[in-house]
Amino acid sequence: MRGAVVYGPASLEAAAGLTSGLHRRSAWRSHREPVSASTSLSLHPGLNASFQEIALNLCASTGAWACYLALRDRQGSQPRFMAAAALHGEPPSWSEIGGAQLLRQLKRGMAALPSRAATWPALAIPLFAEERDVGAAVLLFHDEAPAISGAMTAAGGLAGLALDSIQQIANLHSQAEQIAERTRLREIQLSRNLIRGVIDSVPMGLVLIDPVGYILAANRALSGRFGLEPVMLVGQFYGTTLGAWDESAAARTFATRQPQRLRRTLHRPGGEQALLEIASIPLFDASGAAHQVVEVWEDITERVALQTQLVRAEKLAAIGHLAASIAHEVGNPLQAIQGFLALFLEQCAPETPNQHFLQLAEEEIERIVQVLARLRDLYRPRADVFTSVDINGLIEGVLLLTGKQLERAGVRVLRELAPDLPLIQGVADQLKQVILNLVLNAAEAMQQGGLLHLQTYQHGGNAGTSMVVIAITDTGVGIPADQLARIFDGLHTTKERGMGLGLYTSRAIIERHLGRISAQSLPGEGTTFEIMLPVRYEESAA
Repeated sequence: MRGAVVYGPASLEAAAGLTSGLHRRSAWRSHREPVSASTSLSLHPGLNASFQEIALNLCASTGAWACYLALRDRQGSQPRFMAAAALHGEPPSWSEIGGAQLLRQLKRGMAALPSRAATWPALAIPLFAEERDVGAAVLLFHDEAPAISGAMTAAGGLAGLALDSIQQIANLHSQAEQIAERTRLREIQLSRNLIRGVIDSVPMGLVLIDPVGYILAANRALSGRFGLEPVMLVGQFYGTTLGAWDESAAARTFATRQPQRLRRTLHRPGGEQALLEIASIPLFDASGAAHQVVEVWEDITERVALQTQLVRAEKLAAIGHLAASIAHEVGNPLQAIQGFLALFLEQCAPETPNQHFLQLAEEEIERIVQVLARLRDLYRPRADVFTSVDINGLIEGVLLLTGKQLERAGVRVLRELAPDLPLIQGVADQLKQVILNLVLNAAEAMQQGGLLHLQTYQHGGNAGTSMVVIAITDTGVGIPADQLARIFDGLHTTKERGMGLGLYTSRAIIERHLGRISAQSLPGEGTTFEIMLPVRYEESAA
């Protein structure tokens, strides 16, 4: 039994050769047979060198010319071939010597009886490490295999310890590699998460596309425009999710290898339209071909709106300057006409026929003077003085002025004016200008005649929230839906000869009165303008 072996000086001297680090000229043969993943220790160059030293030292200690090492995956399992070494020449293959059959002859804790491996005498000895059976060694001899000796058993024990140490080192090395790999993967994941977080925080939409038109990656700003998560866009064809592929900036970039830029209109989740600028950037591979393209989607709706407002403001400023000049030139002769008419009225007898028309003409000349003053205000605004205003009276005055014009146009007038309508605080001639502008616009919209409906009523109960409502409805041609939202913008008009200042000025006047004006229209059926003015509020200068 292994425990009964007595080691003498000769045995210890022979066994010491296993760890003496002797270097011999020999042939090293890597195993040819398939080895399981659990026995891949010999794949590491450093471990292979250790196996070589152990096998060669076993040959030197036992007198064998070739040595084959086999290790157990676990206690009780069959040893698996790891490597072979020979002092001279190349050792035969493991299957050629029937190595597995030789190992099966091993008994628990004892070496196998001498036998033959192919044409060579062979001997299989167990390898132990601290009472644990870690594997076996198959030795080939040129002549008769020697009997098992204490030196041979001691050599097997030292070889077992060395192999067990190697296996433990390999396990530690494998664990270190696994830890390093997990650390690397964790760092990669952290980097990816950081990059993903940065990309998702960019307010512009980003999408990566391949040459066929399939989406490789997208950020949250882009996917959110379509009500999707970024992962739901990956792998989808551009044409099924983002729009027409042939007309896209990316497709043009793949065709031209040049960056492209285009504008596109999309509907926002709330129903509003958004103007997008899409830029495409090619990504080139080592051969210089554009193998991927990045599209950048930027919402420029507000920027374009601000630019448009700036242009309009500059135009309005120029018009204001011109209007102030015109008002100055027209005002001088108009004052003369106003003076002559006032002098004539003073000299007229009370029974002069149609005197009330002359008085009405004087009032209108005064209103023209006020309009010219407001034209000057476009260039140099001034304060307005608010007084009590009767809205129904203003409407009747406007209808008196426009009566003949409406009659010639074939427009019938329907009045629904609330008799108990309260007074409001405002500037009468400015509000009269708004009503006159809406009535004239209605008449122009009904070239073939129609019905003009004017209605007033009070909305709300408390004095602080009560509003006087003026509704002016026509049965004209109506306003197209794409124009309706812009009719109150300066310099925007739907008329062939219009300047786009009437409704713009009207809204400005109503807003100065702390009210609001809105429009509803159906093309071919007519338009309704609604004005809401507060009944009572503290007087202020606008």
